[in-house]
Amino acid sequence: MNKILAAIDNSAVARPVLDVASVVADLLGAEVEAVHAREDGEQTARAGKPVVAALLEAGAEPDVVAIALGARGIEAGRRPAGHVALQLALSLPKPLVVVPPEAAGRLRRILVPLNGLELSAGTLAQTLRLAAHRKLEVIVLHVHDQESIPLFSDQRQHELESWADEFLRRHCPEPELVSLETRIGAPGENVLQVADHTSADLIALGWSQDLGPGRAAVVRAALERSPVPLLLVPAGGEVELGDLPVGHETTRSLPPHSDQSSSSPADPPG
Repeated sequence: MNKILAAIDNSAVARPVLDVASVVADLLGAEVEAVHAREDGEQTARAGKPVVAALLEAGAEPDVVAIALGARGIEAGRRPAGHVALQLALSLPKPLVVVPPEAAGRLRRILVPLNGLELSAGTLAQTLRLAAHRKLEVIVLHVHDQESIPLFSDQRQHELESWADEFLRRHCPEPELVSLETRIGAPGENVLQVADHTSADLIALGWSQDLGPGRAAVVRAALERSPVPLLLVPAGGEVELGDLPVGHETTRSLPPHSDQSSSSPADPPG
């Protein structure tokens, strides 16, 4: 049975992680397995491996299709994602669900931003297939760079609409559940604004797992400030989104870690 690992500790963020993991597991047709990254609320779990290494090892199991974990510890905490979430986002060759502490465990509407790359189109195609099967709404967002649009010209808009119509014809069995949003300006800011405006419950992003200068502006902004859970799908990853047998929730623990200074998935960067 394929599964999503929900990395939790004893903090308040554990409940949103489990709730969001459950609705994403339903989308993917998988079961949820809770993985305890801490032994108690005060002390990091102790054993032979740091939390990141232990999660990467657990995530490498062939029946694991994704990992879900908290973006940071508390709603009033620092906004940037914790270093465990960042390290997994950069290293895990499978989808990662990053859950902010204020997230609600519901899934009615998915926002899929496009950046013109094949990886975005692939994520969109997979999301459309899964969402249509479960009668979920999908908002497709394309943000134009202001400098790339000629003045007094609507040619680019017509090209985008034609592309979207053809894409939906090929990949979406129920186009009435899909809407197309276009914006002009900074992609990261517009994604967050559209997520808020449309009451999106999940943002699905295909990306190259590169947070270097000038790269992944949307992913960077979403990790730093999104109140909505993120589904990060790595380009060329080991597992694609797909229909899998629906399961249930189980629980296990990570091996304890010998270094008390290591952080749990919910911790902010040091």
